[in-house]
Amino acid sequence: MLVKKVLILSPLPEDAARMLIGSKVTAAELEGVVIATYKGSSQADLVQAVADADVIIGDYTNNVAMDADVMRAAKQCVLIQQPSTGYQHIDVNAAAREGIPVANTAGTNTFAVAEHTIMLILACLRKLLLAHEKTRRAEWAQDEMPLYGVFELWGKTLGIIGMGRIGKEVARRAKPFGPRLIYYDVDRLSPELERSLDLTYHALDEVMAQSDVITLHTPLTPQTTNLINAERIAKMKPNVVIVNVSRGAIVDEAALAVALKEKRIQGAGLDVFADEPIMPKNPLLDAPNIILTPHIAGATNESRSRIIEMTIDNVVSMLRGQEPVNIVNGVKPRFSR
Repeated sequence: MLVKKVLILSPLPEDAARMLIGSKVTAAELEGVVIATYKGSSQADLVQAVADADVIIGDYTNNVAMDADVMRAAKQCVLIQQPSTGYQHIDVNAAAREGIPVANTAGTNTFAVAEHTIMLILACLRKLLLAHEKTRRAEWAQDEMPLYGVFELWGKTLGIIGMGRIGKEVARRAKPFGPRLIYYDVDRLSPELERSLDLTYHALDEVMAQSDVITLHTPLTPQTTNLINAERIAKMKPNVVIVNVSRGAIVDEAALAVALKEKRIQGAGLDVFADEPIMPKNPLLDAPNIILTPHIAGATNESRSRIIEMTIDNVVSMLRGQEPVNIVNGVKPRFSR
């Protein structure tokens, strides 16, 4: 048998995991397979726990990190399945050196994140939170609100940084609102796709300078860390709105907070932060004209169902000696030991 033990690093009860896996396989296929939830709290505990695991379901909270020491200890592992799109807490290169494929659930939350992006853009432009707070205090600000700057997306320039799955879906959803759509990505789209999405390609700094709204959809890499920094913010339009639903460290939070407090930009909508959960001393917490959400852009009921489905399907594939999908580190599973 290829898989004798499935180790779950996410806070998922063993009975629930067994039920989910059992709903897709026969009793005979599941016979003899141990499904265990990790209950340790230290690096030493984790190293010991992975030693006899054949399949590891990663931690969707990103709190249980898997470094090179963990990968070396996981000598029996034939798949690490991360139940989320992000996998920054997993050393995928170390896994590759040990011959362990790592898979994620890319694409399962695309629609959810794109919708959240549009929501933040419109809410920032229309000063939704301010209108809400005044109304709930019985302050009728119907004539007052335009004084704060209430804007349409129609006719504005929307700059999309990163044109992967989510960036494309944001473009599709934004198009009916009538903005001019421009974008930057390290890999430019084909002319046919640009035309179908009504997108115009520009260099990164040109997108930053021309946009009334900038929305970020890039992975976190050394090149994108602090991509939105004080220098770039200084070159943006004073009415710009910045939206980040990607990774917190793409934005220099201190620089953004200063720009908001000095009213050098119009507003911001953030779902992600450099340190999560957000720290009480984060400078953005007392910045004006900002909407903050707790990394929930992709967390709809529908997307959670798709994440669970893909995770379980990949585990079942390994039980049956079949290829899993969405391997991110280029390692093909080994089906014999």
